[in-house]
Amino acid sequence: RRGLSEATRFEAWPVLGRLFGELAIGHPVFEGVAGCFALHPVQWKPDNDPKEDMKRNFGWTYRNVRLAEPNGAEKMRDEKEPHTRFRRLLACGSKDEICQHVRHGVRLAKSRTVSVNYRKLFEDLWWWNERTKIEWAKAYWQVPLESEEFSLAGIGSPVEEEQALTQEE
Repeated sequence: RRGLSEATRFEAWPVLGRLFGELAIGHPVFEGVAGCFALHPVQWKPDNDPKEDMKRNFGWTYRNVRLAEPNGAEKMRDEKEPHTRFRRLLACGSKDEICQHVRHGVRLAKSRTVSVNYRKLFEDLWWWNERTKIEWAKAYWQVPLESEEFSLAGIGSPVEEEQALTQEE
């Protein structure tokens, strides 16, 4: 858990180095995920279904945390509910920033006894980008991964945008 604090993260380096090698020392993803696992070692168990495994990202975990709250299902359906904590995760622009915010979500998961897919969490933080954010959002708001109902076929071509006027015009 020492890897979760800026002041004590160096104390986690000998353990991370011994387990994962030189690359892990001082790396925010290794420190963050290992620290989160030490804090809440309830690991999600895979189903042997690759599609289901892909859905079990941190967005799925956060959704289950919200559902475990009192009136959680009602809050998830309420469009006025801000979902601020989760949106804050999606707003993170760097690995350092997201690793700091994920630990709060893991603490919430621990308080609600919700499991975490640490393997997927590590992969997502390692490759933190817009695609990962979209996958988390889909899992959190339960957007179907493959929507067969929606199609742009037959709609036509997009309308061309007009050029913005400049000050000179």
